[in-house]
Amino acid sequence: MASTKPGRAAAAALLGLAVGVAGAVGSAPAGATDDALFGQQWNLTQIGAPAAWATSTGAGVIIGIVDTGIDAGHPEFAGKILAQADCAGAPCREGTARDVDGHGTAVAGIAAAKAGNGIGIAGVAPDAQLLIAKALDDDGVGTTVDINNAIRWVVDKGAKVVNLSLGDTDQVYVSLVGTSLQSGIEYAWSRGAVPVLAAGNYERGVTGGSFNYGALDAMVVGATTPAGAVAPYSTDLGNAKWGVLAPGGSGRGPGKGVASPARGGRYAYPSGTSMAAPHVSGALALLLAQGLSPSAAVQRLLATADARKIKADLAVSAVDVPPPSMDAPPAPAVASPASGGGANGALIVGAGAAVVVGLAAAAVGVRWRLRHGWS
Repeated sequence: MASTKPGRAAAAALLGLAVGVAGAVGSAPAGATDDALFGQQWNLTQIGAPAAWATSTGAGVIIGIVDTGIDAGHPEFAGKILAQADCAGAPCREGTARDVDGHGTAVAGIAAAKAGNGIGIAGVAPDAQLLIAKALDDDGVGTTVDINNAIRWVVDKGAKVVNLSLGDTDQVYVSLVGTSLQSGIEYAWSRGAVPVLAAGNYERGVTGGSFNYGALDAMVVGATTPAGAVAPYSTDLGNAKWGVLAPGGSGRGPGKGVASPARGGRYAYPSGTSMAAPHVSGALALLLAQGLSPSAAVQRLLATADARKIKADLAVSAVDVPPPSMDAPPAPAVASPASGGGANGALIVGAGAAVVVGLAAAAVGVRWRLRHGWS
């Protein structure tokens, strides 16, 4: 990631905030709504969300969005936001979570935008409610401490799903040790909330393999293209205990990106694993609204996935699905020259524990930055 903060004008251009509501609505599938951009929501069709709504719409479930905030005045969120807090740069202050970047607004809408209001889009769980914690500042930058504080705030407020469309900034650290957000993620899981973490837009971890998510109690989400293939930018799920795929898009614009709310009451079409994660958050909300426990909801979504691609319609209608193991798969061996790790492998073998200790110490002050190249 670049070390220079992107300007707000550039960030706005990258997010496609100028894209308006206009657009022809295609043929209506089962479960179609009157939302103006519904015909462009290939992502909902890919996961079977419209068919799932006949069984569950996520009513009564709260999704926590830990991100850049939200455009609370956007029509897609009318009556849906239970509380907001600004956790960027200080302990969480409840009140507002103004979104200057636009990323959090897009993520929240994909998960739970209102359906049937005649405008814009429908979210995966259109009747779920939202808790918003702004953990990244107006340039999309934040610290591990702020993000973990934000996770705790939404969980303590009642969130049953926690969406983390962040993507770890330190590829070396995550490839070797695991995410520095582990304490916040495990806090959520221990209190009955399912964490959902974007896998990242780095193709593969810098050690030559995947990021090290094997011990994490979180659904780690990679991205698919509109054609259903794994997106080329999507970081390998590798040893993730609960790794799945969901729509992330393959560029900007209708038919390529994921239709989502943008600041100022507008709409955009971003792409990335950041956009894939809220599909999983919404699908979990559909299952939790049926009365499933967090563990059962995770099991159901995994068991009904097709080649790791989530299928909301199958998940909500499944009966007596044999659950997959909830145990973590064996962690892959750290890359070495013999296993294709090259110089990185040699570094790991030679430095051993010193590398791990050094990275762990560095993680205390790690700064997170949204990777704007995804949009």
